[in-house]
Amino acid sequence: MLASIYLEEHEYLTNEPQTINFGGRYLYSFIKYDDATLIVRITVNPKYVDNFFNVSKSKCKVENLSAIVGENGVGKSSFLDLIRGGFINNKYVLPYGNSTLFFEEENEVKVLSSNKNIYLAIETEESKTDADILLDFVFFYILKEENSTKFKKLRSIEKSYNSIYFSPHLDLKYNNDFIEVDKYDISLDQFIKKDLENLESKGTTENGWKFPLHVELLFKNSMRQIEFMNSSVFKDNSVFRSVFNLPYYEYGLLHFRDIIIPQNLHNTPSHLQPVITNILEKVESENSNWHLIKKFDRDTRKVLNQVEVNRYLLERFVIKAFISVVINQMEKENTWLEEGTIENPYDMKRFEDFSAMDLLYHFIKESFIEKADIKKPIFDYKEIIAFFDKIRSIISKETDENKIKKQSILLNLNDLEKVIHLHKKIVLNLLHYYPSKEGLIDEGDYSDGFISFRPTDKNLSSGENALLNFFSKLYDFIQSKLIEDSKLLPDKDCYVLLLDEADLGFHPIWKKRYISAILNTLPYFFDSLKTTPELQIIITTHDPLTLSDLPNNNVIFLQKDGDFCSVITNGNSSKIKKTFGANISDLLAHSFFVDEGLIGDFSKSKINEIIKWINRNKESSPSKLMNLKFMEELSHYKKLISLIDEKVVKLKLTEMITDLVPDNDYYNQIIEEEIRYLRNKKK
Repeated sequence: MLASIYLEEHEYLTNEPQTINFGGRYLYSFIKYDDATLIVRITVNPKYVDNFFNVSKSKCKVENLSAIVGENGVGKSSFLDLIRGGFINNKYVLPYGNSTLFFEEENEVKVLSSNKNIYLAIETEESKTDADILLDFVFFYILKEENSTKFKKLRSIEKSYNSIYFSPHLDLKYNNDFIEVDKYDISLDQFIKKDLENLESKGTTENGWKFPLHVELLFKNSMRQIEFMNSSVFKDNSVFRSVFNLPYYEYGLLHFRDIIIPQNLHNTPSHLQPVITNILEKVESENSNWHLIKKFDRDTRKVLNQVEVNRYLLERFVIKAFISVVINQMEKENTWLEEGTIENPYDMKRFEDFSAMDLLYHFIKESFIEKADIKKPIFDYKEIIAFFDKIRSIISKETDENKIKKQSILLNLNDLEKVIHLHKKIVLNLLHYYPSKEGLIDEGDYSDGFISFRPTDKNLSSGENALLNFFSKLYDFIQSKLIEDSKLLPDKDCYVLLLDEADLGFHPIWKKRYISAILNTLPYFFDSLKTTPELQIIITTHDPLTLSDLPNNNVIFLQKDGDFCSVITNGNSSKIKKTFGANISDLLAHSFFVDEGLIGDFSKSKINEIIKWINRNKESSPSKLMNLKFMEELSHYKKLISLIDEKVVKLKLTEMITDLVPDNDYYNQIIEEEIRYLRNKKK
C-alpha cells in the first residue's frame, strides 16, 4: 500500500520539503543528502493495527484508509493529483513538482520508480538525530559498503498499482495534466464530458427535436443508476441497502435512441451493405403504411386504436435504432472491411416477401466474418433474438396509449431490468466486432447502445443521488473498462481510491455512516475482476463526523503557510491530537475546523448587537430609559433573546437586560420556558 510521499518541491503547494504519511505500518521522515540522494528514516507506527479497515466479507481487502483535511484552498485536491501523477508514466504530467511515493509490500519498504538514489536507514532509534544518521551515511556512501547494517538501497515496487479518482464537484477546471492520460478518472467532470460526446449524431425526439442537454445527462445518469441497482453487486449484498437504505425505482420510461446514419458508408463491409439498406427501406415502407391500421370514429374523427398504432410504430423504430448502432460500429475504423459477408449478398429479390423484422433476423443469423481458415458469426444470434422477442412481447401487451409512444414505453422494474440486461449483452457483442489487441479493447470501439432510461416514480434526495451517483459511476467504470468482456485497461494488483469530498451533499446522519459504508461496500465492486486487487482508500473531507472514524496517524492535516501550504506535524500544537472515537463537539471546537466559536456568524452578530446595546445604555439617565424610542428598542431586543436556543447564553443575556431595566415577570417567563423545555426533553 501507499505509505508515504516525499514532496521536495512544488510550484504552488510548497516551497520546502514536505512529508505526507498515510498511517501505514511505519511513520516516515526524510533526510536529503544531495540532489540525487535521499535517506529514508522510519519508526514503527504505534497506532497501526493490521487488518483494521478490512471489515467486509468480500475477497477484496482494504489495506488502509486515510483522510486529507484542511480549509478550502490549502491544496487537498492537489495532493490527490500528486498521487494520480505518480501512477502515470507521462513526462507531461505534473510539471510543477518533484515527489517520490513510498509503499509497504509484505512488511518491506519499497519505492515507485524514481530518478533518485534512495536508501533506508536501518537503525532508526528515536534517540539518534538526523545529523547522526547523515554522518553515518557519509562514511557508508564514501566507502561504498555493500553489506551495511545501517543502510540499504530501496527496491522498486513489484506489484502493479493505479489510482481511481472520484470527485462529485462540477468545477469545469479540467486539469490539463490528466485529461488524456488518466484513464482511471471517474469524476463528475469527466462523466459529463463523456455523456455529452457525439450528440450531433444522436436521433431526435418523436417530434423531431433534439433532446435538451439536461435530459441527455439525466438519461445517462439514470441508466447508470438502474444498471447498478440491477447488478449482482447490489442485489447479492444486502449491505448496500442496510447502510443507506437505497431506494428502488418501480417504473421508468424507456426511450429507444437511433443514431444518424451517414449517406455514404465507407467501413461497413460491402457485402453487408445491400441487406442493411434493404432492412432500412422495409422499415421506412412499413412506417409509411401506418395509416392502413388506423381506425377513426367517422363522427368525431377520433382515433379509436391509437395504442395499436403506437405499438406498430415503436416496434419498427426499435429495428431502425438497432441497425443505426450496428452501422455506427462498423463505420468506425476496423479491419473487417472485406472479410464481413453474407450468403448471396446482392440477391435481394428473395427477400421481397420478408417483413423488416424477418429480414433483420436473417441478417443477424447469417452474417459472418471469413478470413483464411477463420469463419465466425458477427452477431450472437440467440442474444439479439432474445432481446427483440422480449421487446415485442412487452409492446404487444401494452393497452394504455399514454404509456407507449412511437419511440418510448413505460415499464415496470421487472421488465425494465430484463430489457436492460439483454441490451447490455447486445452492446458487448457489438464491441467484440473488432479484434482486441493484447486482450484489451480499444476505447474508441465502445458503444452506448440504443436505449436510454428516465425514472418516473421517484424524486431522490440530493444525498441519495450523491451516493447512487458515486456507486453507479464506479460500477460503470469497472464494468465497461476492467471486466474480461469489456476490458479496456490492464489488470492491477492494487487500486488506490481517491475520493475527493465524495460525501458532498450527505445529511449528517449519512456522514456519520460514511467511513463504515465505504469500507463495507466498495470491496464488492472489485470481486468480479479476474485478478482480485487490494484496495487503499484516501479521502478528502471537511467533516468532523468523518474524522472521528479515523486513527490520528491516518489523518493528514494541511494548513495555509503564507502563499503555500504545509503538513501539520505531530509536534505542532495546532494539530488535533485525538480523532478516533473523539467527541464531535471537541473536534468542532478545535480551531482547525471552526475559528471563533461554534455558532454561525449571523447569530453571533445578533448576540453581539444585544450586548453592545445593553452596554451602551448602562450609563444612561433614568429619563432616557423611559422614553418611547428606548422602550421600542427594549422590546425588540427581548424578542431577539427569546429566539436564542443556547440556554447559558439566553439566561445570561436575560440577566443582563433585566439588570438594565428590572422586569421580574420577563425574567421568570424565560426561566419557566427553560424548565418546561428540560421536562419535555426528559419525557
